[in-house]
Amino acid sequence: MKKTSKKRRLQQKQKNQLLIFGTVATLVCLGVLHGILQAAGPTQPQRLVTFYDRGVESSVLTRASTVRDALTSAAIEVDPHDIVEPSIDSHLTKPYVDVIIYRSRPVVVIDGSIRQTVMTPLQSPNEILKAAGLQALGRDDKTSFEQGQFVTDGAPVKLIVSRSQPVAPPHISFQPKPNALTKSKGAQVYVDSDGVAHRETYYDLPMNIVIHSCGVGNTYTIRSDGAKVDQDGYVLVAANLAAYPRCTVVDTSMGPGKVYDTGGFATRYPYGFDLATDWTNYDGM
Repeated sequence: MKKTSKKRRLQQKQKNQLLIFGTVATLVCLGVLHGILQAAGPTQPQRLVTFYDRGVESSVLTRASTVRDALTSAAIEVDPHDIVEPSIDSHLTKPYVDVIIYRSRPVVVIDGSIRQTVMTPLQSPNEILKAAGLQALGRDDKTSFEQGQFVTDGAPVKLIVSRSQPVAPPHISFQPKPNALTKSKGAQVYVDSDGVAHRETYYDLPMNIVIHSCGVGNTYTIRSDGAKVDQDGYVLVAANLAAYPRCTVVDTSMGPGKVYDTGGFATRYPYGFDLATDWTNYDGM
């Protein structure tokens, strides 16, 4: 009888030891799991993100925590010049999120006698005018957006500005650039302020006919460095009219220019510029 009781006590002791060991092991496992979860961070809930991109609406169900991650989940690429709303590094906190992408595109601004093309994702007229370096709108000024044609306008969008009081074109002061085209160079590649590379050459022909392309009565003179410039100080430029319609303001190595002419070179170099100079004839014409 005593042997049976002793045996039972031994069995109970072993059970208690196993129970304690199991409890300790469970606590250890829970502690390890908690540490792993803490390191991994909280699990992001799924959310529906809807993208509006160039008139196309698409949605993705994702656990992304930022707009950037959501774009990656949807395999949508954006250019650094594009605008994303909300901003690309914004955190997603709501179950339903709308993301609008404004793509950078060329816009031709027609402001009286001024015609300028600017590459921008901006949407409001005043922002576009600022990006083009033009005067902001007055209280009584009006604007309208029209569909443009690449063949005639060089851009898919036109911004037409109607001023209550016409704005005179700014006179351009010449500031020499260290990489300016010279007669000795003959030809070079110039990267403009927008990062676009242009092959530049020069030519010397009378401009008395084409100078009227951007206004009757327009005149030109010879600048001290030999460049032919219009009455507002723009260098006279020949370019591919399909890309740069007449009167478009462009950036050249010799300073701001305006497109008045074209030539056969434009077929081979569609983004090339031929700058009008007096470097060959030296006749002031």
